Amino acid sequence: MRLFAAFMLAFAAALVAPASASAAEASPLRAEGSEWVLQTASGTLRSADLVGAQLRLAGGAVLRIDSARLTNDGAGPGWWAHELSVQSAEGWQPLCAAHSDGTHYAVVLPGREQADGSLADDPTRYAVSCTNGALTKCVRMGYAPWSPKAEGGTLLPMFNACVRMVRGDYGGGGVPFTENGQKIDVYDDAGLQIADMSPSQVFEAGWNEHGAVCVHHMRVAGKLAAGELEARFPQLRGRVGAVCTEAFARAHGATVFNRSADTTPR
Repeated sequence: MRLFAAFMLAFAAALVAPASASAAEASPLRAEGSEWVLQTASGTLRSADLVGAQLRLAGGAVLRIDSARLTNDGAGPGWWAHELSVQSAEGWQPLCAAHSDGTHYAVVLPGREQADGSLADDPTRYAVSCTNGALTKCVRMGYAPWSPKAEGGTLLPMFNACVRMVRGDYGGGGVPFTENGQKIDVYDDAGLQIADMSPSQVFEAGWNEHGAVCVHHMRVAGKLAAGELEARFPQLRGRVGAVCTEAFARAHGATVFNRSADTTPR
């Protein structure tokens, strides 16, 4: 589950604890990396300072920050794990379903999610993603969209490529073609992820921020046949099947690659 909050939140003084900032003196809440930041006349408040705060989101929903801690259990830089609750008729309920380890953590990401599922650079918006969501999975893989690249810019394009890959969004329109529990082996040329090379998996597809640049086989057999995939997504015409190799994908702009079990009927 993900919530997307507008820049101008109704942030009432009585709802901020333990901080003492008033609504009049506080600038809008924003995200820096995976941390919430609130600038006030008295100083800067960050996620750990905002534990106990209640945020009134666009649409009227009320979100409470129950805990915030820095963790570095992923491949990339550390990220702030937030436990969040939403107010309902039954009382406060965890925003996120329990992860496999029993936690209900969510991560905050700066930017605006587009209708096609990608994240756009936008300092006036932020997204909240639970740990079982594609956005958080890609942060934990090392593709934090705010991280700088040595050659300039950020990892946002690779992050979006990763999100497409995790969701099996071959066409890049926000439509997933995967199922929960599918195992994939992720790698890239930047060394953020390295292929495990399990013999049970073969090259599946190469990805950029717009979706798959080619598809060797679909992750879940029976979702779409090769011809149907090309008919539905014209950009993949002539790029499905044996022609799609890692070298072909790289030559056509892929930045993230994955391997999976090929269960295509022979």
